[in-house]
Amino acid sequence: MKLTMVRAGERARIVRVNGDEAVRRRLGALGFVAGTVVRAVRASFGNLILAVHESRIAVNEETAADIEVEGA
Repeated sequence: MKLTMVRAGERARIVRVNGDEAVRRRLGALGFVAGTVVRAVRASFGNLILAVHESRIAVNEETAADIEVEGA
């Protein structure tokens, strides 16, 4: 499923990051790599606020749609 399907408070494990090379590289640098568990904190103004490791990161819906996840 896409990361956009995860609701506030839910956890998901990243399976794959799609998109062009620059997007995948940037997301990888932020910790969005296969196997990482993320938690959706909340949705705000078209952005999804995520807890990744010890950080909170906002991604827009278009970018979140490029991240495939499974339940964790």
